[in-house]
Amino acid sequence: METTRDLVPEGWIEERKSYKMSPTMKLFHESNAQVRAIVGPMGSGKSTSAAMEVCMFLPQHLWETYGIKKTRWAVVRNTFPEMRTTTQRTYFEWFPQGRHYKQEHRYILEWEIDKGPYAGESLEVEILFLACDRPEDVKQFKSLEITGYHIDESIEIPEEVKLLLFSRTGRFPKKSPERYGIETTNPPYTNHPLYSNFEWQAPPPGPITKGKPLENHDGFWQPPGENEENLRPGYYDEMRQMYRDYPDWVEMYIEGKPGVLVKGRLVYNNFDRRVHVSDEPLQWTGDQLYRAWDNTGNCPACVVFQVPEPHRMEVLREFVTEREDIVNFTDRVIESCNQAFRGADYVEWADPAGSNEFPSKTGGFTSNAALMDEVCGIKVHPSENNLTARIDSVQRLLDRRDGLVLDPLCYELANGFLGGYVYPRIAGTTDQYGIKPAKNRWSHVHDALQYGAVRVFTHLATSEELDYIPPAYEHQIPASEKWMA
Repeated sequence: METTRDLVPEGWIEERKSYKMSPTMKLFHESNAQVRAIVGPMGSGKSTSAAMEVCMFLPQHLWETYGIKKTRWAVVRNTFPEMRTTTQRTYFEWFPQGRHYKQEHRYILEWEIDKGPYAGESLEVEILFLACDRPEDVKQFKSLEITGYHIDESIEIPEEVKLLLFSRTGRFPKKSPERYGIETTNPPYTNHPLYSNFEWQAPPPGPITKGKPLENHDGFWQPPGENEENLRPGYYDEMRQMYRDYPDWVEMYIEGKPGVLVKGRLVYNNFDRRVHVSDEPLQWTGDQLYRAWDNTGNCPACVVFQVPEPHRMEVLREFVTEREDIVNFTDRVIESCNQAFRGADYVEWADPAGSNEFPSKTGGFTSNAALMDEVCGIKVHPSENNLTARIDSVQRLLDRRDGLVLDPLCYELANGFLGGYVYPRIAGTTDQYGIKPAKNRWSHVHDALQYGAVRVFTHLATSEELDYIPPAYEHQIPASEKWMA
């Protein structure tokens, strides 16, 4: 087999296919990190390189370094159908000489060296093909004893499953001196843990990652077209033509940029990252600012925006949390806004349900809106509760080319527009969807956006509510353009 990996001895494998490493894959193979990730567009050879590590390079390293002749690996995909049609096929194509125990989802490779100083030695590589979309599948991970794993399309796998898998590495053979984890995937969204967990030796074409990467985690982000010479002629040209009306798909799967996997029907169909996300940080004009809050539940959210001209909404900040009480969250937003927008005057809108009362710890009743007022000094006005009107208010802004602009740091809003904020598919169907957006990490900040947009940009039924249009612009809006919910 043709390869640039110096460790592979002569006679290691019969010559069947030529494995030509791309520059990024060469860096991947040379890394000694315990956990490594390859991210890249479709057709970039990610799964092939992982298979080479699992079936050849790592078993050989363990044998030459520690005398270990048997290794066991878990190869994981989200579902068994995906495993059989993609990942498993890659392993069988490159290493067809193994024994497949179909009912047990096991594959055994045996290597016998017939040349050089190791002639006559025999190594065994055992592969377990596993899925993790059902609770019973994940349960079996708790008893695994493996040398390492390869997770294909790892952004589809929950982080807790990855942690469970890694806890089972280094257990075969017993007291194995080394343990390994390999992840391969198409580009994640920028706030996915994979984006920030890895120290990128080949960096991603996106925002600088937040926080500090995990120790001993190396990432390799492939540039577009790097593996093109190993594909059929016109491979990417055909895909570009096929998906010419879906620029975000092209950016993610062909150009290898961070994005979002759509798992449902998009609530908004005409969001364009190139149009609706600013290239440079948005600047506060010094005029009126608006804050809109989703102030119910344990995952509050807030957006801060300005209206520099009629029917144009510029979102300067977003605030989200995975779990936080309303008082601590509100205090955090206030502190951040005081630093970023000194002396600003705010109009505050919020979820009407935030005024629903519940028993307080000290007796009597209170509400999140009351706590924001009494404890934090923020008096919020109830916004519109009609979901159709709220969604329509944002949709109308998107319909105008300059109607909605996000600061480049508004990751959650942008990723919600691109694929996170969706109508969920009804279980057991292929083309039927729920009538309300899914409640997930993106829905709360999108609710907040809607609570602001529906009040500031939509004329509702009463003349009293017309006062909530920015006063400086009301006289500039022709009656024919006054939107109705």
